[in-house]
Amino acid sequence: MKYLIVNADDFGLTSGVNRAVIEGHCHGVITSATVMVNMPGFDEAARLAREHPSLGVGLHFNITQGRPLAPAAQVRSLINTRGEFLKPRAIAWRSLAGELRTEEIIVELRAQIEKALASGLRLTHVDSHKHAHALPQVFEAIVCTIPDYGIGAVRLPRERLHWNISSFSLKTIKQTFVSLGLAQLGRADSIILRDARLHKADAFFGIAHTGCWTKRWLMGLIERLPDGVSELMCHPGYEDGTFAEAQTRLRASRTIELSLLTDPEVAAWLREQAVTLMSYAEINHRSQTIQPAP
Repeated sequence: MKYLIVNADDFGLTSGVNRAVIEGHCHGVITSATVMVNMPGFDEAARLAREHPSLGVGLHFNITQGRPLAPAAQVRSLINTRGEFLKPRAIAWRSLAGELRTEEIIVELRAQIEKALASGLRLTHVDSHKHAHALPQVFEAIVCTIPDYGIGAVRLPRERLHWNISSFSLKTIKQTFVSLGLAQLGRADSIILRDARLHKADAFFGIAHTGCWTKRWLMGLIERLPDGVSELMCHPGYEDGTFAEAQTRLRASRTIELSLLTDPEVAAWLREQAVTLMSYAEINHRSQTIQPAP
């Protein structure tokens, strides 16, 4: 049996992203979204999620953009002198240097989870902005914290790559190396999740082709999905005025992804390939019959 979670990242980043996520859920194949609670569009995203309870909603844990929710004095290793989160490269170097403090990550993680819960959301899982939870200190913080809130699943960003030279560009080649690096960081994480009795998808896709979706690539991915539960990461959005101050490299590509995610041919192809759509909310229920990947 083949199951697919189509998860929209960056829910709450802007109003344009929020509208696209809901459209992709109501008129397309999006089943899940992960919300950024410290971004300007969060309140709207939370309201829309409450109005569409069939959309699974997780936390897009964010320590690489904007400002923390926790007091600056309690998260010094995560921020710069202006009180803003470090950029992804800077936080990676701080992690490698052993200067990223797990206890401070936990403080911010709890603050973000509790803001989401206070808005009425029921969080299905956790992933992170810019895949920051691939860093050992961040992953450790998540694994030891989320059971306290009844959250039972974590995205494992170890992508199964398909080497099709026709789909490669300079951009996808660069992102393939990023994907390989993240996979190396997460080599032991499956065992950590299993020992913590936390769930994950059996396979994950989307890093190498972020911002580079084509219909041919998406249809081919669906055709090659392995048995078990797969997750496809996506970034739908409308490139409107709300992007004026948003710190994101993904702009025009978001509308392309939305058009594909709402394309009737894609939905029909999923049915033809006997792929069942689901969200992380269903993983706990299905875990009795779906065996986890070794």
